[in-house]
Amino acid sequence: MKFFSRIYLIFFWKFFFVQIDKYNFNNLNFRHVDFTNYKKIKGLIFKDNLFKINNYHVNSFEFLNFSKNLGGKVGINVSKKNIFNWFKINKYKLYFLWSSELTARRLINILYNYEFINSSLEKKESNRLKEIILFHIKRLLLEFNNLKYYDVDSYQLKAFVLSSIILKKDFTQVLFIVKKIISYQIDNIGMHKSYNILEHAKFINNLKELKNIILFYNIKNSDFLDEAIGKLGLVLNQYYHLDGSLVIFNGSNNNYTKLIYNGLSKNEFYKTLKFIAINNGIAFYKDKNRRIYFDVVKPNQMGVSKNLNAGTLSFEISAYGEKLITNCGASESSGKNPEYLRYSAAHSTIILQNTNISEIKENNVHLKYPQNVSFSSENLDDKFIFEGSHNGYQKKFNKIIKRKITINKLKDKIIGEDFIINTGNKNEKVIYHIRFHLMPNISFNITNGKKNIILKSQLNNVWLFKSNTELVMEDSILVDDNTTKHIQQIVIKGITNKNREAIKWSIEKV
Repeated sequence: MKFFSRIYLIFFWKFFFVQIDKYNFNNLNFRHVDFTNYKKIKGLIFKDNLFKINNYHVNSFEFLNFSKNLGGKVGINVSKKNIFNWFKINKYKLYFLWSSELTARRLINILYNYEFINSSLEKKESNRLKEIILFHIKRLLLEFNNLKYYDVDSYQLKAFVLSSIILKKDFTQVLFIVKKIISYQIDNIGMHKSYNILEHAKFINNLKELKNIILFYNIKNSDFLDEAIGKLGLVLNQYYHLDGSLVIFNGSNNNYTKLIYNGLSKNEFYKTLKFIAINNGIAFYKDKNRRIYFDVVKPNQMGVSKNLNAGTLSFEISAYGEKLITNCGASESSGKNPEYLRYSAAHSTIILQNTNISEIKENNVHLKYPQNVSFSSENLDDKFIFEGSHNGYQKKFNKIIKRKITINKLKDKIIGEDFIINTGNKNEKVIYHIRFHLMPNISFNITNGKKNIILKSQLNNVWLFKSNTELVMEDSILVDDNTTKHIQQIVIKGITNKNREAIKWSIEKV
C-alpha cells in the first residue's frame, strides 16, 4: 500500500499543476544552534558533480548552510545549481533518498536558506524552487503519516510543523501529535531515549526552534514545550566531563560541544529544577574532582534508539580537569557511524569470546540485545557504589555479566569488580576481555609482574591501575571532535570455566 501511495504521489505531481504563487516561504529561518559539520562539507562544496555524490551532507542539503556562509553570487549559484540538479536526477526515486529523515532535513535546509537562495533568482528559477519545496512537503507528509511516534526524530517533527503551517492545517491536531511524539521520546528523568548526548542536545535545539515557530505564528497551548525543554536542559548539564567534553556513548561526539554549551546549557532556569534518580540510561557520580559515567541503558528496537551501541556496562572517567578513560567515539564522515565503533570492543566494558553484547544490525536497531539490564546505586558517607548487570551473553554462553564500581569519597580511588556468572548446567570455558580505552597523550609503565600500570596524564597527574590478574596494553582509536586519534587501551584478558569468576581492578591517584 505504501509503495502504491508513493507511485501515486509521483505521478500526481508530474501531471497536476500546483498553484505556487500563493505560497510564501520568507521568514522561515528559525535556526538556534547550527549543527552543520562545516569541516566535512568544506572538501566537497566546489566539486562540479557535488549533487551526484552519495554523501549524507549532500543528500540532506547541509551544503546549503555552507553556501550561505560563502554569500554573494558564488553561494547562490552553488546552492541553486546543486538543488536543481539533485532534484532532476532524484525526483522520481523511492525509499532511501526520500526517507522521512532525509526529506525532512532537506526541507528544513531549503526553508532556512530560502531568502538567501531566492534573492537573485529569475522568476522561472524561483517558481522551480517553490515547486521543489512543495514536492518535499508532500513527500514528507506521506512518509510521516506512516511513522510510529517513537520513530520520528526531531528534524522530522520540525519539518512536519513547518509543512503544516505552510499548508494551513488544523493546528490543534498538529500540537496533539507533537506532544505525543515528545512524550514517547523522553524517559522518566528527561533524557532523550537515543541515550546519545549529542542527539539529546539536538533534540533540545529542535524543540527550541519549534517553540520559536509556534510563538512566531501566535499558536496557543504550547506550554508543554517549555516543560520538555526544561527537563532536557537539566539533564544535558549533567553530562559534561571535567575537561568540558560531552560523554561519548551511543554515537555521541564532541564536534559541536562549544556551540551546545553556549547555546543550550547556559540557562539559569535549569538550576531551579530537581534532577531525579536514574533507573535507565547513563548513570553518573560527580564530586569536586571526579566524574564517572556508567552505561546502564536497557536496549530496545524503537527507531529513536536504533543507533544504540553494544556498550552495556561501559564507563568513562574524568578527574582533575581531564578525561582519563573513554569509549572510542563516533564518526560523522557520512552521517552514519562505522559499525565497528558500535561494537562492544570499542567500549570500556567486559566482553566474552570477542563477541558483541548486542547483535548489531548495520545502521539500524539491534537484532538481539540484553533482555535484562539491572542497575542500582548506593550513596554512603565514605563511598558511592554503582552495580549493574546484563544477560546479553546468557543465550550463547550461559553467562550473566555483573559490574560493581565503588568510588571512594575520602581517597582518589575507584575500585572495580567484574563478575562472570554461569547460569547453565554445563559450565563451558569462555575467553574474556575487559577493556579500558585511555585518552590520548597518556604515557604508561607496566610494573609488578604485569599486574600494575603507572599512568601519567597530559596534565602530569599520575595514576596507578592495578588488577588481580595480568594486564596488557593494546592499540586503540578515539574518533571524536572530527579527528581520529591513535590511543592505548588497558586489557585484562583470561579464560574461565568457574561458576563465578571475579576480576578485580582499581584506579588510584598517586
